[in-house]
Amino acid sequence: MTQPQKMIPIFFGIDDKYAPYLSVTLQSLLSNRGADTSYQITVLYQTLSLENQEKLRALVPASCTIEFVGLAADLYDRFDGDKNTLRADYFTLTIYYRLFIADLFPQYQRAIYLDADTIVTRDLTPLFETDLGTNVIGAIPDAFICNHPEPRRYAEQAIGVDPDHYVNSGVLLMDLAALRAQHFSAKFLALLNQYHFELIAPDQDYLNAICSGKTLYLAPKWNAQTEYILAEIKLALPAIIHFNLFGKPWCYDAIPFEEEFWKYAKMSPYYEEIAAFKANYAAQKIKHDQAKKSLLVERISSIPATPVTFTKVAAEGGAIQL
Repeated sequence: MTQPQKMIPIFFGIDDKYAPYLSVTLQSLLSNRGADTSYQITVLYQTLSLENQEKLRALVPASCTIEFVGLAADLYDRFDGDKNTLRADYFTLTIYYRLFIADLFPQYQRAIYLDADTIVTRDLTPLFETDLGTNVIGAIPDAFICNHPEPRRYAEQAIGVDPDHYVNSGVLLMDLAALRAQHFSAKFLALLNQYHFELIAPDQDYLNAICSGKTLYLAPKWNAQTEYILAEIKLALPAIIHFNLFGKPWCYDAIPFEEEFWKYAKMSPYYEEIAAFKANYAAQKIKHDQAKKSLLVERISSIPATPVTFTKVAAEGGAIQL
């Protein structure tokens, strides 16, 4: 008798710029799933051409599903003009999409969220079935934040969390039912619109502040961040490789686990485009990246001294956590 398939909802948030890299993530995700695992993939987007949607749809076998959900054009109005940027780079609403998954998809009790700069090397059933207990999310500490003095100070003095427990939002196991029951998105919007905190990673910082005390800290193998490779990650191929921050294999050489990226990139309909992008990654772009990284470091150092931080609001009696 055929075993019933395990249905695992997986969410991504992208725009057209990231369609090629999502195709690589999808190739790895689908290539390494178990025979009895079916992924229900949802791609949240602000702008994603029909051509890109069709290319991505063609990658998904009949035993899985993929759905493209465009978020309302007026979503930005709910942010009351918030202008935080992603890693001192550019503003895009897609960085916030994961914060609304629970409300937008009431049919799901739990789900996995993945950034589109990840490679998945094994079946995600063990991650999906992890017991969260009374926690609302499961995540992995951010290795860059945890292992540098100024980012550690940022986590503690700006976000109000233990630096060793400040998590990266690129891989999330989400108890959607609990997030709905505890009105997570309403809490997020209330804090954002009241305080407009200056932040380096808006969605990630809000998740850390609001879910502090209700986060299960998962094994690093589920989000091996290449910006800072932990010693234990070097011992075996991690379950999920995350090319976070600036070290993208489609831009630079000598990125940890780059061979895994190119292994699946060669299966992608965007391979020639990705390879050409890297070949043409000129000195001007590299200089621009260096400037953005310097700005990120500057903001990490300066934000704790700003008048309004999560830490200061909490010290004055403001309710931050769920």
